[in-house]
Amino acid sequence: MNYRFKIEEKISETLADFKILLPRYVELKNNERMSHLFFSRNRNPLWDLSGNKIFKTGLKSSKLITEGGVPVHDHLIQRTKAMKIIFQRLELNPTMTYEDFTKLLLSVGSTVLLTKKEHALVTSYSNKHDVFNYEVYELLGIEINGLSKFLEDKTF
Repeated sequence: MNYRFKIEEKISETLADFKILLPRYVELKNNERMSHLFFSRNRNPLWDLSGNKIFKTGLKSSKLITEGGVPVHDHLIQRTKAMKIIFQRLELNPTMTYEDFTKLLLSVGSTVLLTKKEHALVTSYSNKHDVFNYEVYELLGIEINGLSKFLEDKTF
């Protein structure tokens, strides 16, 4: 049977799943190695959700606009790092509402469009340094008009 789920249902179910996983996060949060494994292992729901159009900011790198090429969606915050933020917030507010969870997801799960080459550079740099992807753009000279304004009201 082919089931089609609305984004609201997916977000609601993800929140329910994460609330169930919260005790495991609390158990592991002070063990850097195991908490990283936990975040990495549980990041796929964020990937599934962020493919929806509400997570696409519409922002593009200047190079993609001027030169074209294959556009690649890049998460402003890597999914593993985003999971850490999500679980930290859930621990502070274990009865988080759907609305608050959705705002949090949009804050940590949104994407911008880069060229394939820019995406590879960002990924390579991010893998070697403890920074968020959106911080790497400036470091590598990747210009994204409107990004600063988008980030203004976000608190990570």
